[in-house]
Amino acid sequence: MIINAAETELLKDGNLKGSYNTSQTKLSAINDFLLKPSNLAVDPVIYHVQVADNKIEEGHIGGLFFGVSHINPGDVNGEYYFTKGHFHQKLDTGEYYWGIAGHGLLLFCDLNGNEQLTRINPGDVLYIPGKIAHRLINIGMDKLSVGAVWQSESGHAYSENGNLFKTHVLKDAESGYRIVKDKM
Repeated sequence: MIINAAETELLKDGNLKGSYNTSQTKLSAINDFLLKPSNLAVDPVIYHVQVADNKIEEGHIGGLFFGVSHINPGDVNGEYYFTKGHFHQKLDTGEYYWGIAGHGLLLFCDLNGNEQLTRINPGDVLYIPGKIAHRLINIGMDKLSVGAVWQSESGHAYSENGNLFKTHVLKDAESGYRIVKDKM
């Protein structure tokens, strides 16, 4: 029997320690998804993802990945920072998310374009079924850190010709945020 033990530790602040890989996404990668795009005078990191290195390749059947998404606080023209969002390439695979730090929203979209928002706070555990696109949105003043476990065969299917989502979350002085929908 061969056991591939990930030499990774999840710290209380949501960061990984040990053996993991990191990717980052800058404003330029999500700019076209914004309700009012930026002129890109600056290109800050919007979020980064840490994934435990368990020596399993993406596409491997029967494996699991574990990672943490960290979305920075902030906004562009009043729209809160968010992840690109995606369906899974293997469409019927699900995923678990859980809140570690910060306060945010999880935006779901089904194959018919129906969308739903739900809060994600520290301690919340949310199941994302297959055939559902998902995006994280940081509506807080601090970094939003969300853990995830997904099948190694799931893959990520990002939109190649525009935003998968029509819901935008903007700052609002009275209620904290307000929802605006595209007229797709």
